[in-house]
Amino acid sequence: MRLAALFAAFALALTAQAARTTGIVVAGNGLPVAGASVTAGTAHTRTGAQGRFALAVGEGTTLVVTAPGYAATTVTAGAQPLRILLHPAPMTESVTVTATARNQSVAAVPLQTVVMGRARLQAAAPPNVDALLRQFTDLDTFRESGSLSAHPTTQGVSLLGTGTSGASRALVLLDGLPLNDFYGGWVDWLRVPDEDLASISVVSGGASALYGNDALSGVIGLQTRTASATHLDLRTGGGGLGTALADGAAAVVGSKLALAVRGRGIRVGGYVPAANPGAVDRNAGVAAQDWQPVLAWTASPHALFRLSSEYFAENRRNGTMLEVNGTRLRQLALRGIIDNHGVWNGSAFTQSEDFDSTFSSITPDRNFEKLVLQQQVPSLAQGAALDWSQAGSDWSVVAGGSYTHVTAVDNETTPRYADRAARQENGRQRLGGGFAEATWTPRPRWSWTATLRRDGWSDYDASQNTPTGLTPFPDRSETAWSPSLGTVWQARSWLSLRLSGYESFRAPTLNELYRPFRVGNVVTEANPLLAAERYRGAQAGVVAQLTHSLSLHATYFDGTVSNLVTSVTLSATSALKQNQHRCGPADRTACDFDISKSRTPLLHAGYTNADFALITRQRQNLGRVRPRGATLGAQWRPRAALAFWAGYTHIAARVLSAAQTNLVGLAAVHVPQNAFSSHALVNWRGWTLSATERFGGRSFDNDRNQFVLPSFWTTDAFASRTFGRWSPYLAATNLWNRRYAVELTPDAVLNAPRTVTAGLRLTWGAE
Repeated sequence: MRLAALFAAFALALTAQAARTTGIVVAGNGLPVAGASVTAGTAHTRTGAQGRFALAVGEGTTLVVTAPGYAATTVTAGAQPLRILLHPAPMTESVTVTATARNQSVAAVPLQTVVMGRARLQAAAPPNVDALLRQFTDLDTFRESGSLSAHPTTQGVSLLGTGTSGASRALVLLDGLPLNDFYGGWVDWLRVPDEDLASISVVSGGASALYGNDALSGVIGLQTRTASATHLDLRTGGGGLGTALADGAAAVVGSKLALAVRGRGIRVGGYVPAANPGAVDRNAGVAAQDWQPVLAWTASPHALFRLSSEYFAENRRNGTMLEVNGTRLRQLALRGIIDNHGVWNGSAFTQSEDFDSTFSSITPDRNFEKLVLQQQVPSLAQGAALDWSQAGSDWSVVAGGSYTHVTAVDNETTPRYADRAARQENGRQRLGGGFAEATWTPRPRWSWTATLRRDGWSDYDASQNTPTGLTPFPDRSETAWSPSLGTVWQARSWLSLRLSGYESFRAPTLNELYRPFRVGNVVTEANPLLAAERYRGAQAGVVAQLTHSLSLHATYFDGTVSNLVTSVTLSATSALKQNQHRCGPADRTACDFDISKSRTPLLHAGYTNADFALITRQRQNLGRVRPRGATLGAQWRPRAALAFWAGYTHIAARVLSAAQTNLVGLAAVHVPQNAFSSHALVNWRGWTLSATERFGGRSFDNDRNQFVLPSFWTTDAFASRTFGRWSPYLAATNLWNRRYAVELTPDAVLNAPRTVTAGLRLTWGAE
């Protein structure tokens, strides 16, 4: 009997030893989470640098997985390896993937990094993400007019006072794919599925070493939710300024396949933006729709593939009778993440876009308008990227590369009465580069990160074709090295210090090189000789977790931008001297120009071209600009249901050198010296309340600092109450109806008035 009992005990011990559960822990982006805690009763382990774990427990055992910044997840062990998906914890904004292409704590990143989580996104009053981004005080958009009223070619974004223009100086990523327009560099913000956003990460500082072109001043990462269960989320609403919107996301999730569909439609009747409107002024508004189906396949616990497509369409009225524009965009993308001898992360896409716009000239009293130009720009872009990462206990390496090819044709038609011929500009652009990044932790609380990238690009097959002949532009090529070095020292358990230096670049877009444009009576000429912008800078920062509920961060930054592309004023005249032909009802056949059956024809009145003032500019490399300053931020969460955020940035951005010496010493265009924002959020007993206050200091609307945009305060508010699956809400932007100029070249254009909207949210199933 004793011998039989001994054998039985031995068999049980062997069975217990054989029971073993393995798996990988990943975040919503599909990348591994290192250092996650995996617990089952008294058994405990942590994931390694590649997110993998092994625990001596058998099938049916309940595992609890936790990690800083993520909500706890419970799973049941099975016979097969597990793939465990973590979601960000509510009201926690401490994890980013944007800064280093790895899931990493914000405090461990050498560059200033700030995250906005889903709780704040869901309690935002504006329905457009560019308005939310203005809560980041070191971020500047081109003027304060947003994507609901402004021309899309003015929707550029930059960081750290590097200067804003229609072309962004920061790279914007949506689920890892570029959102910057490949032809012009601006951002179609209405492509972003607001209702499905999980987080926004803003990494401030030169990031070309990792991301290449467009990341001159940093990276803005927009991350949507990953469907882990079947669900439906829908938001509908409307109200002031003729606003109507529907925004939603739905997913059907199986064991291996998941199909998700995101869609949004928005229509804004708009407002008259002119401060002193005349007979030609009308509402500036937009009607847009965007559809993004996504098919995800989890081939194994270590392999994930996503196939996505997108259709985006918008039509805009730009504030006068004759100025309108439209965009049609189609995109197909494939992304895969494979964990095999390191993590392989690859993507490929193809995108086609059709953009059209009309431009007019307006008399100073704004009572007469004539059409001067119609543009149609079809473009095509393809690209691919691949990176590989491997990590050990005290080191990690990332290496990869990317390639993009862009083709565009600018077709311009001029009305017959303007006595100007039609013309066409063609161009192609190739961009490619590779990088390597190494992180070393010589001591448990001290890490170094070094990155080096080389990029090359070429502009070729460019020409201008007019009735007088074909003018070819010379083929050009440039290269750029982008190094960066940073260190983070965890001086105390609550105190993190960081220091970094970097060089980055931005190649001029085909739009800047070859396409002229006109806004009212301001003509901006193209420049095929533009050189790439270069940014060399450094920053030092501190992150302090003073208490469990209070954290502070501060950063000082300094640098110089060389070859800054800006619109330089060449002349300003009170009248056009050419073509004094008089247009009026008596000679309609000579003056009519029917844009299309759906658009308003030329306004007829007895005027001559002498009645129209004109400012002529050209895109030029400005020499050197020095942006420097400091940014401060705080987050305080005194109660589980109550949180406050605040941020302040001071920037001094001055022109150090320029071909036009009268610009030296002047302030960089559209860079406010001071910016402040605060946000309060309450989630209590089904109520969600939020308020946002923003201050923007004065800035200049032209290179000569003649047009001063005033400082402003603005307040947004949001309230919602949840009843089961339903959540009615009320939102107000510009609550106190403060009006101020957002453009002064040469006529004043005002911000949007107070807008109150109301609607309903439906949430069905688990996120």
